[in-house]
Amino acid sequence: MSAASLCTSGARQGGFTLLEAIVTLVIVSLLVTILMQALGQAMSLRTRLLRFDGENRIAGLQEAWFRETVAGLQRDLEELGEGALGNRESLEYSTPSPLAAQGFSGVRWWLEDGSLHYADVTVPDVVIIKGPLKDAAFSYLDEGGAWVDEWKWKDHKSPPRMVRFTASTARGSLDWLVPVIADGMDPEDMKLLEENGASGM
Repeated sequence: MSAASLCTSGARQGGFTLLEAIVTLVIVSLLVTILMQALGQAMSLRTRLLRFDGENRIAGLQEAWFRETVAGLQRDLEELGEGALGNRESLEYSTPSPLAAQGFSGVRWWLEDGSLHYADVTVPDVVIIKGPLKDAAFSYLDEGGAWVDEWKWKDHKSPPRMVRFTASTARGSLDWLVPVIADGMDPEDMKLLEENGASGM
């Protein structure tokens, strides 16, 4: 065997041909493409899960705010037992657990432009749930166990047994049921209690 033949054989054994290199690059490119697609899908799924988790946390917080303020509702001190607690579009009362104000305060929940709003003596207007809300309404469970669309203090001796808020959103339906734990003190007694508390401090 000649020296030229040995050199040629050694060169072929020691490296890749152009075709082999191209095939290798194509296979590696396909693998990288598949891996990147899988990674992109995983990241997209993670982003959606985080968004859903955040939305669920916000929804839970919104409902907790509503429950906390409504559960201890009392007649509005300014009404002296007259007027209305609320109707389908709004709900106004006094509570020892307002969201922003300190101590006993009047609060208001209402629907405006398809959104749910809240206000007390500290915050004049906060959007709790941004719309569009569909078929949103407040309702009240009376002494006989019937749901009514309006609650007038002059027609009842005590607050409603439960307050309900229902609405349809882009993510589903809301159905917040809040048992009212307060007994419904007379407004005059509430004013005396507030005055005595202030004088005793």
